[in-house]
Parts: sequence; C-alpha cells; structure tokens
Amino acid sequence: MLYLRLMLMLLTMGAAMLAEASTPLVVATSTDKVNVTSHFVGENLLVYGAITGPGQVIVILRSPDSTEAMQQKTRTGPIWLNGAKVTVTKAPGIWQRLSSAPVRHILPDDTLQKLGLTLSSLVDKARFDPEPDHLDTWQRAFLDEKIRYRNYVVDPAGVTLKQGLFSAKIRLPASLPLGHYQLLTYLVRQQQVVAVRKQQIDVRQVGFQAWIARFARENSWVYGIVLTIILAGLGFALGILMRRRSA
Repeated sequence: MLYLRLMLMLLTMGAAMLAEASTPLVVATSTDKVNVTSHFVGENLLVYGAITGPGQVIVILRSPDSTEAMQQKTRTGPIWLNGAKVTVTKAPGIWQRLSSAPVRHILPDDTLQKLGLTLSSLVDKARFDPEPDHLDTWQRAFLDEKIRYRNYVVDPAGVTLKQGLFSAKIRLPASLPLGHYQLLTYLVRQQQVVAVRKQQIDVRQVGFQAWIARFARENSWVYGIVLTIILAGLGFALGILMRRRSA
C-alpha cells in the first residue's frame, strides 16, 4: 500500500512537471532488468507515466527475433503423419500490445501497419523458409500458436488512463527469450502519434545455469572435455549398477 501511495505521489508530481516543461509524455518502469533463474515462473512488468493534454496511450513490448520450427500434420485415414516443415525467422518471440482504447479507434489502419502495431504486420515481415504453398494458412497457424501460449498478447484495455496518469501491467511468461527487449510507449492525439518513448528491458539468465552457459561459450573446448568425462563416468556407473542388479 505504501509503495502504491508513493508511486501515485511521484506520478502526480510528474504530471505537474510535465505541465511546466511542456513535455507531452513521461514513462517509467518498475524495473529495466528481468533475471531468469531455474525457478523463474514469470514476472509482472509495470509501466507507468503521465501525459499532458488529451490523448490515448499504446504500450508495445517486443523481444528479440526468434527462430521457430513448424510442421504440418496430414491425415491418412485414421493416422496423422508429419508433413511439410517450415522455419520461421524475423518474428519476435514475445510481443505484447496494451492500449487505453482499441487501436483501430485511435489510429488509421495504414499507420498501424507502418508502425508495426498489429499482429498482421508481424507475420507480414516474418520469413517462412522454405516458403510454403498457401502461405496465409501457415501465417494464421503461427499466430494462433503464439496467441494460445500468450507469447503474443493484445489487450485493448490494458492501459489505465485517468487525469493524465497512466499505468499498464505486462505479464511476462515463464518461458522468455533472453536478450534486449524494446519497450515502446506511444501518445496518440487526433489519430496522430505526437510522442514516442523507447526503453530497453534486459532479460538475462542468472545463477548456476548462467555460469554454465557462459563457461561453455568462453571455454568451449574445456567444456567439451569436461562434459565427455562426466558422460563417460555416468555411463560407467550405470553399467556397474546394471551388472549388480542382474547378478
């Protein structure tokens, strides 16, 4: 409760400073670093700020692009078989759009597409390799999968805006791509973007797993030798155990 009161006080002060400085948009976040451990179950990222004058707010969180494999299932009688395979690149692993109103009510369609603020603009820029027949079917399947697992989220009421103050809570899923995320906040007025604020959120792996990954990257040949010795030892121990059980 004390934290919320303090944040509200700071936002109120920020709104007053905005009015004096004629700055249309100020944005802050609860953190700029997300630490992923072996016990990571997700995290809430709070985005808040203030605007001057009327307007609507759009918040976009975009992860680095990822590489994902898709495979078509074909049915032959009662049996499902694996069909064509496609690799999808140049599409973000995580993408979330929260807004204070439905975006099509506050920006023209061509502006939404140009700024990459729609799901369709994401798949239009994505690369499907090899390019399959009926590309639109694969694009829909890709989006459906992303939406099902809440990797892609669209919330037209996800930004609370009142008396010049706004806030949005972004839920980060347990399975997060690592890297530098882009956080973009748009102030829209009379169907035009009048201000944009860009921030970076670092999602990084910490703990023992991070140490192992860093060691493997920096000392690949040593890591390979150690891993071979460990696997050989496990195989030897398993062989002894099996012989004892069979004796």
